[in-house]
Amino acid sequence: MTKNVWKGLILGGLVAVAAGCASNDDLRSEIADVRSMAQDAQSTANAAKRTADSAQQTADRAMKAAQEAKSCCEANSKRIERMFEKSQRK
Repeated sequence: MTKNVWKGLILGGLVAVAAGCASNDDLRSEIADVRSMAQDAQSTANAAKRTADSAQQTADRAMKAAQEAKSCCEANSKRIERMFEKSQRK
């Protein structure tokens, strides 16, 4: 009886160890998958940041051009106003 118990315990231990090894391989595989997904996500985030940086540079250039156009427009308006006042004095 004791021999059968020991055999059962040893057999059960071997099954548990084998199952543990299989689940470790599964776990390693899942960890590798998660790392791959994280790297893909990081690559996507980096690409999005580059696109956002480029968009910001374009917006900054557009803002500068708009400010220059506004300054030019204001200068032209002042010139026209002075010309109008000068013509009214005559």
